[in-house]
Amino acid sequence: MSHIRSILLLLPALLLAACTDKGELPAPFDTLDAVFFPQSAPSADEIDVDKLPVAAILVEFGRGSARVALADTRDGTLIWRARDRAEIHTRNGILVRTVGLPDDVRVIRFDGLPAGARTPVPAAAGAGTYVRIFDMPDRRLYGARADCSLAEVGQEPVKVGKYEFGTVVYDESCTVEALGWQYTNRYWYEPDSKRIWRSTQRLSRELGDMEITLLRPARIP
Repeated sequence: MSHIRSILLLLPALLLAACTDKGELPAPFDTLDAVFFPQSAPSADEIDVDKLPVAAILVEFGRGSARVALADTRDGTLIWRARDRAEIHTRNGILVRTVGLPDDVRVIRFDGLPAGARTPVPAAAGAGTYVRIFDMPDRRLYGARADCSLAEVGQEPVKVGKYEFGTVVYDESCTVEALGWQYTNRYWYEPDSKRIWRSTQRLSRELGDMEITLLRPARIP
């Protein structure tokens, strides 16, 4: 068991990956619109993560899935780009922007987090409410407010390829009072690596939840 744990702890260092270049992404990466069609990529359990040429995530909407590659980093934000140039931006595993989807979202900032925290997980667990300020440009909605809280709800292993990670599960419950909208995001966070290996995060009331699984980690800026 200790041997397995040692391998897992070394995995982030072994898998530090360069970003993709500005040209077309190599196989096996997919177009992000593939998530709207029947299953189009292997599951996270089936992917040989050691053979991925760059850092990558698996994006799922339930009906389909797409492997998306790391393209750039900006001030601690990781920019994951699909073959159709659509993008998902994450900060410490938290979805903060999408580009090229039917309902794009942009998280402007978090207000009221514990001192020193840039994102809620795991710093805000049990610490009271905080606020997400976000835009939905396609709906001409700007500066919307979501009142949120984070709670630890258990522990669960996450399997990615041949690797398994012990994670703490957090639920983020949010209310957008102006829209009469309530939703819950879920995060599978590994304390050892300080990474969110899997999450379900709500894009919009209409599109529902996006599931993101970290396949091959990038360096955390």
